[in-house]
Amino acid sequence: MKRKIGPLLIVLLSIADLIVLVGMLLTLPTNATGGIIYSFDFLVVCLLAFSFSRRLKVSKHRKGFLFKYWYEIPGMIPIVVFALVAQGSDIPDGIITVGVMLRGLAMINAFKLSPNLEEKSKILGGHVLLQLFIIFFLTLIILTFLFYSAEHKTPNSQIKNMGDALWWTIQTTSTATFGPNPTTDVGRIVGTITMFVGVGITGTFISTLAAGLTKSRIKDTPNNENDPEQILKMRLAKGEITKEVFLELKRLISSEGKN
Repeated sequence: MKRKIGPLLIVLLSIADLIVLVGMLLTLPTNATGGIIYSFDFLVVCLLAFSFSRRLKVSKHRKGFLFKYWYEIPGMIPIVVFALVAQGSDIPDGIITVGVMLRGLAMINAFKLSPNLEEKSKILGGHVLLQLFIIFFLTLIILTFLFYSAEHKTPNSQIKNMGDALWWTIQTTSTATFGPNPTTDVGRIVGTITMFVGVGITGTFISTLAAGLTKSRIKDTPNNENDPEQILKMRLAKGEITKEVFLELKRLISSEGKN
């Protein structure tokens, strides 16, 4: 129980940090408020980095650990880094939004606190499905930022902020393109790539999920080839024995099992 308190606290602080950062995007905080937000975010990042380094230290296979949990590294970049980079850009809100979205990768740690959820994730495809989701998530962030960069200054464009660009990217990924159309050549190229990515990842996701469910069903299905009762049922279905013989043999098998 005590071992779970530390990770649980980090997860709760990460959720609180993400909520605060999203609130910062929706409002225009003052310099003092922004400083408090950046300080709190930096504290949470330090806790995430400490937890990551501790798990890496106790791991027997550090290269394998880094390969398996590489996605946590971009999720530990302080938001103040993105704010500093945004100062020299004409799309500061887009750069900071990318940082906030990357912080969402830290939420994946919450699954490690629940053995039940972790076991179910293994049934549905486990590590492969998780890596597929992370790649899709990162691709979504990159395509959203590129589309926003290309469209936000165009007079006829309906993309006014990263929220509009994200909504458009999600629609295009799902091939439900009933949103605004791109007005620039770069925007159209990004849209084409987004549709191909959406179709490819959706197909891979479904096949991986189906394979995981099939494998789980096969694993959970008992091997009844040598079960006498199952053999009798098969012989009855084939007409090799009568129902009366089946019931009599079943009674004898049951009585032997009790003895």
